[in-house]
Amino acid sequence: MEANSNAGRMGCTERRRLTYAGLWVLGMVAFVGLTFVGLTVGGYPALGTVAFFALGAATVALHGASESILFDERDAEILETASMNTIQVLSYGSAIVFPIVSALAGLGYVSFPLWLAPIGLFVAGLFLVWFGFLVLARRG
Repeated sequence: MEANSNAGRMGCTERRRLTYAGLWVLGMVAFVGLTFVGLTVGGYPALGTVAFFALGAATVALHGASESILFDERDAEILETASMNTIQVLSYGSAIVFPIVSALAGLGYVSFPLWLAPIGLFVAGLFLVWFGFLVLARRG
């Protein structure tokens, strides 16, 4: 009887994990899609932000209301590896591609579109946040 009960809990935990991940993915898709539609068709650019906030709040509520552990140390290791790889790719892009394109733009071979400036600021901000957490991790 107890083995059956554990299997039921395991299935419930797996469903909650899938729901958790699905809500984040749905929030991201809703943000991108509704922001695009809001900017191009409806004139409501904040629509995507509202949808992402609502789905994000539902995800956080699901995580907080879960009686079982949704994520364990294996999940933490996978997320750590994915985060490390993401930072590494952005690092290479920032350290190699950006200076080359900047030099080419300075020489007049290419020109930067205006929409690229916020991306550069975002990447710089991302690395400032990363550096801050790196300093904190080394102190503790």
